[in-house]
This record gives sequence, structure tokens and C-alpha cells, in this order.
Amino acid sequence: MHDSPSSRPGQHRDPVGAFFGALWTVGNAVVIALLGVIVHDDFDSARIGAHPAAGSAPDGTYV
Repeated sequence: MHDSPSSRPGQHRDPVGAFFGALWTVGNAVVIALLGVIVHDDFDSARIGAHPAAGSAPDGTYV
């Protein structure tokens, strides 16, 4: 049978390819997490009766 190229004994491993593979994986995880945060915040502020601008209104006390 034919062995996969990665299972051959003594074969040189590609550290640059491994680095870019790990970078791609971490980058995708970060993007998915950020999109999840953005979607969560959008749905959280879209609740019925929510007043998202209320926190930015002045409270009437001036110094």
C-alpha cells in the first residue's frame, strides 16, 4: 500500500508551512470569536424595550 508523505521515516518537516497553518487556524478562530461578539452585542441591544442610547444621555448634573 502507499503511505502518506507525512508518515515516511526521516522526512524533513516544513516549519514554515506548519507556522502558516497554525497562523491560519488562530486567525480564523479570532475572526469567528469577534464576529460572535458583534452579533451577540447586536442582538442584545435589539431587545424589545431596550434603550441603548440611555447610557450616553447626560444625567442633568453639571459641575
